[in-house]
Amino acid sequence: MDMQRIIDTFEILPDWNDRYEFINELGQQLAPMPEAEKVDDNLVKGCNTRTWLTGHLQGVHPSSIEYLADAEGTLVRGIVMLLLTPFQGRPPEEVLATDPSEYIARLGLEEHLSPNRRVGMYAFLDRVKGIARRCQSEEA
Repeated sequence: MDMQRIIDTFEILPDWNDRYEFINELGQQLAPMPEAEKVDDNLVKGCNTRTWLTGHLQGVHPSSIEYLADAEGTLVRGIVMLLLTPFQGRPPEEVLATDPSEYIARLGLEEHLSPNRRVGMYAFLDRVKGIARRCQSEEA
């Protein structure tokens, strides 16, 4: 699913109960993460719910990052899917140049996530960028 399709879906859903249901559905679409990658080193620090994130370069010239993630809880898995959408399958330099703030604002996540989930959201985004920096240095 792409960002515009997610934004369009959010705009047609009449209230946040329906949007949370959609987020839960997105969580069910998150690609499975191998159990071997669900280790402490891959945990996102700052998330109250255990959330794992990895990223690996794929392809050659230009390489792109394949992110894999998982979380305990369907809602958090859905939020993870929302947050990965702008970055998945992009080259490291594009990931680093992408500012997701407008996307997050259009979805209304700032206003509708609990304070703890907002902290986790930004910790997750920091880890996405950190993985992109690591991948960029691997390419050099």
